[in-house]
Amino acid sequence: MIYESATTSPREGEDHPTMSDDALVKEQSTPDLQWYEDVIEIRGCHLSLPQIKAAYRELSALNRKEGEQIVNALIKPEGSSDAEWSTRAAFLKDDAFRLTVSVMGFDGETTYGETESIFDSKNLPFPIRTVFFTNTTAFKRNANGTEPRDRFSLWVSFEKPPLFDASAVLSEPTINDSRMEIRSGDVTFFRAIQTIVSNKILSKKKWDSFIHWKFAYDVGLWFVAFPYALYWVTIYCDFLLPPTSPHSSFRIAFYIYGLILSLIAYRALFGYLKWAFPVNVLEENKDGATRHRLMLGGIVTSLVVSGVKSISSTVF
Repeated sequence: MIYESATTSPREGEDHPTMSDDALVKEQSTPDLQWYEDVIEIRGCHLSLPQIKAAYRELSALNRKEGEQIVNALIKPEGSSDAEWSTRAAFLKDDAFRLTVSVMGFDGETTYGETESIFDSKNLPFPIRTVFFTNTTAFKRNANGTEPRDRFSLWVSFEKPPLFDASAVLSEPTINDSRMEIRSGDVTFFRAIQTIVSNKILSKKKWDSFIHWKFAYDVGLWFVAFPYALYWVTIYCDFLLPPTSPHSSFRIAFYIYGLILSLIAYRALFGYLKWAFPVNVLEENKDGATRHRLMLGGIVTSLVVSGVKSISSTVF
């Protein structure tokens, strides 16, 4: 058991914490501890395995430094020799303060490790769906299932949204569970993790990340898609059903169905756009959506050009 001395040092006038589960529960529920918590969303990032490996290396070094302080603060059990305790302390420093990594593929295969060499492994399940690492797993196996006071877990997901999802709430941000969760009683440890995540994971942003923001769909709908559709429906309505036409009574129906079909097309195009430009990208996945991005670029360009030409000819 190592958690008791890790949570907080004994206050003056109190006995040293023991290794019993009762003392562990008591230490965790101490009311005068100050906690720092944060959940950092990881969205719109263009990442590579070396970049994730660098973040792992710095977080691992920080965690091991924390472990050194925790183990050095432990009290040698009565009846244990100096050699036995030295061996035990060395084991705890090495085994209890590792960063556990899981690299998961889209087919359900997972590669597991506790060193940064996992990112150089030839057995990684490409394309990678999720990278996860945490400092709780190694600690818990050496502390009877108790979580460390200063803990963090990182998820980076490279999943794409469904190509067409009629049930999706399009005003909400694109669903993606990538995040860093931090809980610590040490403000220095807490700030160090925030800095590492900011410098190593969030440093390279994608230019297209705005399409996954909250209300991105609504902004595009009301300021781009709807005016554009209304313009073209009006143009074609006047061309096909002029007011002097004997079928002019169908103009209202033409407007209604023309707008509905246009907005359905916009919804489909927006879903296609979010699929082709996912929330997070991993270079090593070698995403095959490049041709789709080129096709989308061609579609958007043709729509813009035709709109500009039509408006110019109408105005001038």
